[in-house]
Amino acid sequence: MATTLPLLRRHGADAPVWHRFGRRGWHTLTDALANPDGDELPAVEQAAADRARRAREAAERERRRPACRRCSAPFSDERWEEKERGWNDDGLCAGCRQADADRKAREAAERERAAAEAAAAEAKRTSSWRRRS
Repeated sequence: MATTLPLLRRHGADAPVWHRFGRRGWHTLTDALANPDGDELPAVEQAAADRARRAREAAERERRRPACRRCSAPFSDERWEEKERGWNDDGLCAGCRQADADRKAREAAERERAAAEAAAAEAKRTSSWRRRS
């Protein structure tokens, strides 16, 4: 608590000339010594400490977040949970996994097309324009 001598001389000790740290405004001595606001200041300080703790935890969680081994993009929460559950994880994000699946599908389609063309060419090579009866 604090006050000034000019305020005490002008208004007296019973007037609202007392400032209690952590509260707003001027109070009488009895109000300044009382605790009418309960634990407002500790509650405000606790809320600020909780916000700071949550921010630190979120920053730590983001620091630990794994990234794709190919494109270095951070994993989504769902992909991170999948990585934690999986024992045989490829370390790729969803986008890179999809790109791999698309590439493999194109390669398989190309192999099938090449095999079909080779079979057609072989059939054409072995067939004769003249059939024997």
